[in-house]
Amino acid sequence: MSQIRSENSYINNDILPFLASNFGYPIHNAEKVKINDVPIFRPSGGRAGSIDIVYYYNSEPILLVEAKSTHTSHEVALAEALVYLRNFPVDKPEFAPSGLPPKVLATTVGKEIKFYKWSIDYSKPIPDFATEEITILSFEKLLQYYGFTGGYSPRIVSEKEFKTDFFDELIAIFRKELNEDKITPNLVREVVYQIINYLSFGERYTGQNPYVKISLQGQKAVRDLFNRFDLVNSSGPGIAKEFRRSILRSFQGTVLNQYLTEQCVIAFMVNLIDELNSETKVLDFECGSGGFLAAVVDKVRLENIRGVDIDELPYIIAKTYLALYFKKSNKEEIDLLPIKLGNGLFYQGNDWDLVIGNPAGGSKYEHGNLDEIDDNIDRDLDRNGRKDDNLSEYNLSIQQAVSSVKVGGKICLVLPEGFFSNSHDEFLRKFIAKNCKVLAIVGLPRGVFKKGTSTEQQQSGAQTSSQKMSILYLQKIRGIDKENPIGELDLSELEYPVFIASVNKPVSKSGKVCDWLEPGLDVVLQQWREWQNNQQLKSIPKIEIKIIKEVDEERDAPFLPLFEEKTIQNETVKPKPIETKTETKISKFLKDLFK
Repeated sequence: MSQIRSENSYINNDILPFLASNFGYPIHNAEKVKINDVPIFRPSGGRAGSIDIVYYYNSEPILLVEAKSTHTSHEVALAEALVYLRNFPVDKPEFAPSGLPPKVLATTVGKEIKFYKWSIDYSKPIPDFATEEITILSFEKLLQYYGFTGGYSPRIVSEKEFKTDFFDELIAIFRKELNEDKITPNLVREVVYQIINYLSFGERYTGQNPYVKISLQGQKAVRDLFNRFDLVNSSGPGIAKEFRRSILRSFQGTVLNQYLTEQCVIAFMVNLIDELNSETKVLDFECGSGGFLAAVVDKVRLENIRGVDIDELPYIIAKTYLALYFKKSNKEEIDLLPIKLGNGLFYQGNDWDLVIGNPAGGSKYEHGNLDEIDDNIDRDLDRNGRKDDNLSEYNLSIQQAVSSVKVGGKICLVLPEGFFSNSHDEFLRKFIAKNCKVLAIVGLPRGVFKKGTSTEQQQSGAQTSSQKMSILYLQKIRGIDKENPIGELDLSELEYPVFIASVNKPVSKSGKVCDWLEPGLDVVLQQWREWQNNQQLKSIPKIEIKIIKEVDEERDAPFLPLFEEKTIQNETVKPKPIETKTETKISKFLKDLFK
């Protein structure tokens, strides 16, 4: 008991007066400041202790304080504060009416104080709280942060604030409502639908799903969050890109990222084409969460793009991205956004300038609707008299791409490397050779993509695929003869140069994929541009691809500088001209691809 009295004495005689006199925090007010009064419970239900100080306002917890005497450190105090944060009694309305813990923490060591905001660390299998230190907040500033001051109007949320102050809190609300420890497809779906339905219906979102399905406590938390921020007037390209980055982060350490193509691969493919303008018509008929569309939307008019996906989760993510990007804030406008839920193998038109994407690469098509697909795609392309014996997903995807693009248009797809050599895919190679000119083939190392092509394949999707993939870049040269789509090949038509490159895996693949892949893609892109200008390769020094530190691979910059000095963490590092695993080749003929 003496230790408790000593701690309470330290809090009452030192900490509370210090916060009151210097920062205007309440004192001697049992409704607004609770000392060792907010309990922490064991999983069995028994009380395990209490939190040093919790400040309240309008019955909501707004600041958790872990107080330590001078013999310890802020690091130790913060570690204990995080324990209390994880175990805050959010399930008890008398302590957390909105079902959320305080967003702001503080640690005191003697009379030295630090403030922190929490966010969610998605890199762990079970997402956990992470903190960043912020400026010390007066009580008035703290109330302004929560929107509790008189005459408060919802504030603009910045790109930096979007994840920590908005998205992570919405994730936390629905994690509690759905009783989910991990980030699941259903959790992400509910969060994204809550955002897009707020944009679609305005204040009437309270009559829509998922809001109407959650508890009164959860509804209060959602209302408080949307009342705090002006999401509509915050919208624009910056918030849209931060939304997408937040989605990508939420998939880290989980089994949800199997339809998310690495950002550096997307950037490379878009820059490989390098012919986009506002009038370019772009189709991604298996668009996933919209990564390729997100990369071209800065250059192409909205009405000139179309994305289609058969799975609901990636469809709604892509649609919400465009709604935020183009500041759409009513249902009529959002319904007109060019993202469709449906089978991308159905007829999508035949006048697209560019078809781009990472289509499903399975060896068997399993989505049904074969009769409707038959109206658009030749199910007996190999002309062996059996319609459905060679219905691999990438067979159908290749046909859809070539059928959808106009003559003179471009196609850029990620395909299994086996497509270029497997004997049973010979008819597909002949189909491409007959109707397209091969501009470039770029081989990617193993480990770039995940297994699985949909969010239903959760367990397999979490594993690194051993399959090698390649980027195939084509130009359509003639219309497809529906009666004889392959026919006899004139091999003399294949005597043209093709750019072929391979990015081999580095010695170490530590860190994120784009950390070690992007430098190799940069080299290939430089050589491609040299080839485009001069029809020959440029002699370049060999470089070491070395990971210095982890970087945020979802940031916008598509390339890393290759040959200039880079300052990293106050240390200047110069690239060294030593052996690289990246090599670039040119093939003059394609005959042996079709033997």
